[in-house]
Amino acid sequence: MAALRTFYLIRQVSNLVRTVIERGVAELDITPAQYTLMNWLVDRDAVTSAMLARALQVSPQTMNTLISALHKRGLVERRNDTKNKRILLIALTPEGRNAVTTCNRIVDGLEDDYFAQLGATELVAFRHTLERLMTRRPR
Repeated sequence: MAALRTFYLIRQVSNLVRTVIERGVAELDITPAQYTLMNWLVDRDAVTSAMLARALQVSPQTMNTLISALHKRGLVERRNDTKNKRILLIALTPEGRNAVTTCNRIVDGLEDDYFAQLGATELVAFRHTLERLMTRRPR
């Protein structure tokens, strides 16, 4: 039997991780995509939905759906840019920040459990490898 392709293995692990996160944050009625969006906003000022879509590599339509769902729940706010009234900015609300904090606690526990089979040194090396691969852009 031929060895499995690396891309295939990465995709399978990605699917497993998504499922683990989905189950973990489901009790908060937050999807993995919503969690990712909110987590990305934590250390940033208000940004446009177009910037969010590019950063998270989703279509503008998908980003609008994510933002609308979070806005209805009071987890993000939309406001006009003070310099250009035609630009709509997205930012976390205090409730959104609290939700991210809660999700992060849940995901920290999930990561600890999921990666328990790796030693500390191996996990650091794995994370370093992933970070290096993330900088590679498709041709």
